[in-house]
Amino acid sequence: MILGIIGDDFTGSSDIANNLKKSGMQVSMFAGVPSFKNKASLTNADAAVIALKTRTIPINEAVSESLKALEWLKNAGCSQFIFKYCSTFDSTKEGNIGPVTDAIMEELNVDFTIACPSFPDAGRTVFYGHMFVNGKPLNESGMEKHPLTPMIDHNLVRWLDHQTKHSVGLIDYKTINNGSQSVKDKINKLKIEGCKYAIVDTTNNEDFEIICNGVKDLQFLTGGSGIALGLPKIYKKDGLLSDKNFQIPENTTNAVILSGSCSSATLSQIEVYKKDNPSYFISADEVMNNENLIEDVIKWIKNNETLSPLIYSSADPKIVKEKQIQYGQEVLANKIESIFEKLSNKLLNHTFGIFISAGGETSGAVVNGLGLQELKIGKEIAHGVPALWSPNSNCNKPVSVTLKSGNFGQADFFKRALQILRGKT
Repeated sequence: MILGIIGDDFTGSSDIANNLKKSGMQVSMFAGVPSFKNKASLTNADAAVIALKTRTIPINEAVSESLKALEWLKNAGCSQFIFKYCSTFDSTKEGNIGPVTDAIMEELNVDFTIACPSFPDAGRTVFYGHMFVNGKPLNESGMEKHPLTPMIDHNLVRWLDHQTKHSVGLIDYKTINNGSQSVKDKINKLKIEGCKYAIVDTTNNEDFEIICNGVKDLQFLTGGSGIALGLPKIYKKDGLLSDKNFQIPENTTNAVILSGSCSSATLSQIEVYKKDNPSYFISADEVMNNENLIEDVIKWIKNNETLSPLIYSSADPKIVKEKQIQYGQEVLANKIESIFEKLSNKLLNHTFGIFISAGGETSGAVVNGLGLQELKIGKEIAHGVPALWSPNSNCNKPVSVTLKSGNFGQADFFKRALQILRGKT
């Protein structure tokens, strides 16, 4: 075991696991901090990803959960660590990225780390410390309307500086263009200046190889999933990777799609899928007022169980905002998550073994409902979205899953995911 990763949500964790996999590493992902008895299952893995739900919970809880994950990874033999957060740096002015990073740095007794959230393949780039999403400033990309972590500033040096007690510097694109030694020299200079953090510019995938060679001696890194494109090459060169290759098994059970994401990409994917497939919309009013909602949905699903039905609460952000004001943001969010968790649990105990989830919070709820602890990483479905499966399901049938971040995936993502999760491509 070489690399240990602490992810602050489920879709982001599968995203970085996917990049490690396609770059040559064998990866196991865990839903929450696993029990120590499962350590033996990591024998053939080069990296372990612990997927948490800490992005939007209270800071002290996020810190506590992250430190528990770190302790498990240390005991599993990991020698390098990454705190993985969203490639759009999703956080409030108070946290949670800064406080969690501070705590991990203190626990590892390290004096410097980088923050490298970029993922150019998904349109996320950083230039002079400013983040852009498909060419638009972060705070003009739609992320400024995020219901939980509205990003109202695209200057990440300034944003991270709000969250941490330490000074934040910048490793700009000119430094990166000058090569890995230039990155190392810049880090040493920033340390002398009293910085413990540096936001790192990244404008294309080639930057990651330079960045990773420049920071390979740092025990602790932070960032998005893009950074995972550079590290495996270093490990391979040093002869540290296994020769195993995890392949998703064939799965002929029924499939279901569960979506809570309200991103424009997911809303478009829903419209494409609905044209030729059965779908069921769960409104906020039903979520809050219909006591029989789960039974109603289950009944409908059973009538369409062989047709890969779609169940979604996804709606236009303006409507979502109105309903959050009406019912309370946290109350409504928790209620929706609870419904998806219960649905996935009931369906697993019926005839379903293929689950496609859209949205970070939804994915956390689905994984909890399925009760899956370890997931192996398989073929990539879309940039940042791999096929997953459970090597130790307790329900006497194969269980295959994909966890899609809201803005990821092609227009026909759901159709593609179904094909790959069935293990036929």
